[in-house]
Amino acid sequence: MNSLPISAANRASAAAWLVGAAGAAALFFHADYGGQAFAPSWLFAWLFFLGLSLGGMALVLIHNLTGGAWAEPVRPLFEGALRLFPLSALLAVPLLFRLPELYPWMRPADPELLELVRHKAWYLNDAFFGMRAAIYFSIWIALARLLRAPPAGAASVRAVSSAGFILYALTTTFAAIDWIMSITPQWRSTGFGLLVGAGQTLAALAGAVAGAAWSGRGGRDALHDLGNLLLVLVMVWAYLAFMQFLIIWMEDLPDEIAWYAPRLQTSWRGLALFLVLANLVLPFLALLSRGVKRSPRALAAVAGVLLFACLADTFWLVMPSLRPDGFSLEWNDLFALLAVGGIWLGGLLRGQMRAPIPAEVADHG
Repeated sequence: MNSLPISAANRASAAAWLVGAAGAAALFFHADYGGQAFAPSWLFAWLFFLGLSLGGMALVLIHNLTGGAWAEPVRPLFEGALRLFPLSALLAVPLLFRLPELYPWMRPADPELLELVRHKAWYLNDAFFGMRAAIYFSIWIALARLLRAPPAGAASVRAVSSAGFILYALTTTFAAIDWIMSITPQWRSTGFGLLVGAGQTLAALAGAVAGAAWSGRGGRDALHDLGNLLLVLVMVWAYLAFMQFLIIWMEDLPDEIAWYAPRLQTSWRGLALFLVLANLVLPFLALLSRGVKRSPRALAAVAGVLLFACLADTFWLVMPSLRPDGFSLEWNDLFALLAVGGIWLGGLLRGQMRAPIPAEVADHG
């Protein structure tokens, strides 16, 4: 498999870090002098790029368990993303000083809300929240190291990946509850973690497919397989999103609809319609075509649309709870994307270009 020359990767990495530094400077300057809170924007951007690493981890685990040649064009990108969990943990530091701006259960001056979530106080408290975050990142970092240097033998790779997939599912589910669902602490959904995990996996695959197809990595058969996998993930995401909405709509309980009210009863519903089109209808119709899946440029375009739709989906998951009056874009949203995305992409370009596929994994299946 082709990889970027080291000098080209270093130049691209340096450029990405420069963009990230400029975005961070613009964000904090605008937050200080423009009066706009930066924490919601930073949380949205951080969750999206962290999700790319988590989605890459899920796909590496799936490939270790199933084998096959379908992952050859994209696996080095996933393995590069696995190296970025320590960086993602560092990128969370600015949020530590603004957590009460994001999570109302951290505000003791809101007695009405605190009474609503009093039965969750054992779980929603500052100390346990921080402890859980440390546990999640410890597991992800350790698992990522094991996946990059797996034990010898196909059976050992499968054993590590089987246990790793269970840990991945548990940690991503609880992280979604902590970092997204608890912005609306009275709301609950048993399928929310699955929905977030499916979105992260779809985003990681879409980004990797767009890069691989556009750069000419992989043959038409491999791209065809990746297009089929994209189609499957699109349908899984749509199913989980629809079933969550349908169950909550049928129950029609105040606590259950608290999360959907600002998203469907204000101008945020326009973004919901966009997600239906860009994250389901258009890619679904396009990926039914064999010609699209076997054309590198066409598949790259579809994957690019899906990646942007996944970015919009992360925005939709986070922002309506923090901006309940209606759809709103702020300069800080762009600056946070440039900051977090530039730093994250710089790390990816620096470290992922020469990650080989372990022989045991490549030969499996």
